[in-house]
Amino acid sequence: MKRFSILFSFLVLFLVFSSKAEENVLRDRFVITPYLGYHMFASDRVVKGKYKEFKNSFYFGIGLEKFFGKHLSIETNLGLVPTDRTIKKNKTTGTKVFVYSIQAAYHFKATKRFYPYVLVGVGGVEKLTPGLDYGFGLRTVLTKNIGLKAEFKQFWLSNGVLDNLITFGISYFWGKPVVYKKERPKFIDNDNDGVLDDFDECPNTPVGIAVDEKGCPLDSDGDGIPDYQDKCPFTPEGIAVDNEGCPLDSDKDGVPDYLDKCPNTPKGTPVYSDGCPLDTDEDGVPDYLDKCPDTPVGIAVNDEGCPYDADKDGVPDNIDQCPNTPEGAEVDETGCMKKITLTIQFDPNSTVVKKKYYPELKKIAEYLKANPEVKIEVQGHTDKTPRSSYTYNMKLSQKRAEAVKKVLVEKFGISPDRIIAKGYGYTRPIAPNDTPEGRAKNRRVEIVVIK
Repeated sequence: MKRFSILFSFLVLFLVFSSKAEENVLRDRFVITPYLGYHMFASDRVVKGKYKEFKNSFYFGIGLEKFFGKHLSIETNLGLVPTDRTIKKNKTTGTKVFVYSIQAAYHFKATKRFYPYVLVGVGGVEKLTPGLDYGFGLRTVLTKNIGLKAEFKQFWLSNGVLDNLITFGISYFWGKPVVYKKERPKFIDNDNDGVLDDFDECPNTPVGIAVDEKGCPLDSDGDGIPDYQDKCPFTPEGIAVDNEGCPLDSDKDGVPDYLDKCPNTPKGTPVYSDGCPLDTDEDGVPDYLDKCPDTPVGIAVNDEGCPYDADKDGVPDNIDQCPNTPEGAEVDETGCMKKITLTIQFDPNSTVVKKKYYPELKKIAEYLKANPEVKIEVQGHTDKTPRSSYTYNMKLSQKRAEAVKKVLVEKFGISPDRIIAKGYGYTRPIAPNDTPEGRAKNRRVEIVVIK
């Protein structure tokens, strides 16, 4: 008997120091427990040195338990004791003794480690001999579904005998655990927001912050950022906001995304109230891309915001009075040619226009046809030699000018009224006359545009 008391004490200590149970974790749950133990039959049936009826032996059993609230449980047990029974002096035989009981247990207030309890019930041993059982035990919970249990109880049977039973079991719990916090004093409001802790869904609100009936900080615009942290407290409903409660502004232009009609404006670009880049001259090209930011209203522009210049003479179409000027021609501020120097050279003392110069004359003719209001002056020039006569060179230059005019009229169909032929002799040289090369350059024809 002594060694079994030591074993039971060891099991109790093991339960106490191994458990990490939560308070009341067993409340309202079902428990099933397989048991292993030791059954000690009554002394009036087992007398040392004399006639013995049953031999003390190990116990195997199983229990089904239901908790009602956090203190009371009812358990049904069924066990088996495989033992030897003395039927005659010095003669024994193997037998099986059944043990059964239904008992109620009261569990005292749990600590963080164990649940002590007392029990009382009805049961029986050997051939359904009825009686009472009572005792005490200790249980602990290892996890939310597994626990350990040690128990000592006595059977006081109707035939007057008294049996003892020590058991150790491993329990399995099922059903949703109900864990209750320790009771707190009533009428406590730790954050002093006017809502008692028992009803406060935001119990750590900073002091002085206005709260709703649930104890949570006010969020007037419903954007998820409480008013006391919200830098934009009047954001329209449903608008995405940043951590400060302000509407998102992806391009950082100062216009929130939900109002921004141009949400991808480059950083630092000045914008209108709708988030679109400034377009001062209203030509459709924003200022930050506009290379001609002062284009008059209504003027068609290219991708760079500059007015079109079809003949690429540097004068935009909207002010170009000669929009079809030949490429490379020198023009004035109105876009009309000021002077065209033809690469038409004459042989000495010759007035014949060589055919190789016709392509250049054709360009002049095309220009005149495209601009019917334009008139030109064909200016003839000569070189100068030591024997040159002023009168002779004036006449020669005049004939050269008239020869070019004749080609434009007869070959390319230009009205003679639009062409003035005039000779300037050697009075306007463009190169020195003291070399053959310079004199060849001076034998030339120039055309000047006349309004």
